[in-house]
Amino acid sequence: MNELQVIVNQNVGKIEFNYEEIKAELQARMDLYKDAVFTEDSKDIAKKEVAALRKMKQAIDQKRKEVKNQCLEPYKEFEEKAKELMGFIDEPIGLIDGQVKAFEEKKKAERREKVWELYESVIGSLVEYLPFDRIYDPKWDNVSRSMKSIREDLESLIDSTQMAIDTISMMNSDKTADALEHYKKTLDMAGAIQMINTYEQHKAEVLRQERERQAAEEERRRRMEEERIRQQERERIAEEERIRREEREKAAVQLEEKQGFPDLADVEDDLPFEHPTTVTVFYKVVATPEELDEVEMAFNSIGIYFERRDA
Repeated sequence: MNELQVIVNQNVGKIEFNYEEIKAELQARMDLYKDAVFTEDSKDIAKKEVAALRKMKQAIDQKRKEVKNQCLEPYKEFEEKAKELMGFIDEPIGLIDGQVKAFEEKKKAERREKVWELYESVIGSLVEYLPFDRIYDPKWDNVSRSMKSIREDLESLIDSTQMAIDTISMMNSDKTADALEHYKKTLDMAGAIQMINTYEQHKAEVLRQERERQAAEEERRRRMEEERIRQQERERIAEEERIRREEREKAAVQLEEKQGFPDLADVEDDLPFEHPTTVTVFYKVVATPEELDEVEMAFNSIGIYFERRDA
């Protein structure tokens, strides 16, 4: 088809008006206002001057608009005719372009069918992770891309996906199944691994807190047991003290008529046990009742037999 040439004979108009004359007159008039000072008494004159200046400006602007419209008249006529001509062209463009696009879509469909066949031959068990519509690359529609390069793209994607699945599976976590499901939806290996790491960190923290709780509970039971043993020891010592006190009271009844220290021979005869290294001594102790109780508890704790007689 021969190329159409749009030939336009345009006479560029030149707009002439008394620019210099008006400019000189305006400059002369405007100079009069530079040093003008108006007072309260002359404000009416000032208002009239402003109104006159605005009227002068409006007259110039009005003339500008009239000239512009006159200049645009031939352009408007040309624009309408140009649009009419372009309308003639649009109809075959649409018709031909539609057929061209149909050809291209047919080629894309044929190419997509070939890629689908290739996909089915290599995808194996990863179809759930790599569904065809999800991984299809629009660049594969280009006939300049060879099927060999598309196979390489698919195999590379399959290898990286299998590696990610193996990596996630080997983490051996209670969260592995959820992480694999996350990867299946997003193909985000880092996100799936982070999911497991976050879960394991939380699990470790829970276990640490549980160990601390169990340790605290064991420590509480241990202290309770120690307190129970101490209480039993205090009760045993108290019981032994009670028995000794009763024995002292019996001895005091027998010695109540005697004065001073009892005869050593009499006391030794009353000892409840015999020992070759036993020594009988008497102390005169001056102390408070509380202090005497502590002394007697000390004697009891180390197994010293004694009798008490209050002076």
